[in-house]
Amino acid sequence: MTIKTRNRLNISLFFFSLFFLAVNVAILLISLYKYPYLLMPDASALTGKNLITQDNPLIVLISLFFQIIYVCITSFMLYRVFEKTQATDISFFFLFLVALLTNSFRIWILLFSMANTYSNLLIFCGNTVLFSKLLVPVSLFFSVAKSSVDQRQDLEKNIFILLLGCIFFSQIIPLNTANICINFEVDYSFRNVIRISSMLILLATLIALFFNNKSRYYTQLTTIGLALICTGTIILLNCTNILKLILSFVFLLTGNIMYLKELHKQYLWNDV
Repeated sequence: MTIKTRNRLNISLFFFSLFFLAVNVAILLISLYKYPYLLMPDASALTGKNLITQDNPLIVLISLFFQIIYVCITSFMLYRVFEKTQATDISFFFLFLVALLTNSFRIWILLFSMANTYSNLLIFCGNTVLFSKLLVPVSLFFSVAKSSVDQRQDLEKNIFILLLGCIFFSQIIPLNTANICINFEVDYSFRNVIRISSMLILLATLIALFFNNKSRYYTQLTTIGLALICTGTIILLNCTNILKLILSFVFLLTGNIMYLKELHKQYLWNDV
């Protein structure tokens, strides 16, 4: 993949996520106009006594808009910061952002009131969100494991394998459309297996990055930054209360600045 192609993909993701954000804001305003009590959860939807840790569907909605905004900002950062840098890591980080954007399709389940509808759109959202949850850990893992110079010639092939594999498994894993989780996620089979596997993959990613930096005599700022991004992402994908929303914002903001800034310095150092 050439730098020009990658830059086009990054700026295309920025405009698409911006368009997706505008569409969802418009849908929300129209829905509120037609159904003023759409965002007024009943007492059974609120769990816990503490306002900060109380699960609230409204907080889930806010977190989903934040998720889309995060993709907008970060995709534009990738375009501006790495515009002239041949960084294989960024191509896989682009897939990570794609995964976050597709995960935000959960917002339609609320905006279109699809719970208990068993519609094709609900199944589509369920499969899309499942695809994103499979893609998040493996895209970050490949950004570390396949970041060396000798892996650049296989970049397109690796990206194709990742996408094809995640699409395949998201289609064959059964969905339970009768159960919509508190975070607007359609329930699915093998939830614990996928959760544990994702955690192990992310842990392996951080360990691999640590030893890569150590062998190249780099600082561990990228390791710390990526660890914050991983933590913030896990919290954001399961965000149901104010505390989780604040933590995900802090972790993702700090991790983004630390990881991308230090990664850019490393490539500038190598180009000198």
